[in-house]
Amino acid sequence: MMHSRWIGCCLALALTGVPLAQERIDLATPETKPNNGAYRIEALTLVVDDAATSGDEGSVQIRLAGQNGEPLVCMYTRTTTPTGTVVITALNKANLSVAYAGTATTGSLKQRIYHRLVVMGESTEVCGKTLSGTLAGAVP
Repeated sequence: MMHSRWIGCCLALALTGVPLAQERIDLATPETKPNNGAYRIEALTLVVDDAATSGDEGSVQIRLAGQNGEPLVCMYTRTTTPTGTVVITALNKANLSVAYAGTATTGSLKQRIYHRLVVMGESTEVCGKTLSGTLAGAVP
């Protein structure tokens, strides 16, 4: 039986779309072996902090897929800076109608996540590698 705390506090979203048109990070320096010039969000899992407990359980797991399916998992937890709870609060309060990419006309949750990872430089800590590039594609 699933612990009742997890019911209502976990959100898993499978974010998929057409690879060429969907939003992605185009890497400034493509990776090799195999050649990879872009990452897209494959899945996003949010675990909301339970205010009734003394610990911070908030976490954000971002599963990225490279252009050849290369997996990259990025994880905000209670020990990262910022914490998972801080990221969830920021995303929860974000005005997603405001675009983050210069070529985009509308905003999206994906844009905010890419912005945090690339522009704010959080990928080094939460992904274990630095992602440098630009946001490309359109909201499907």
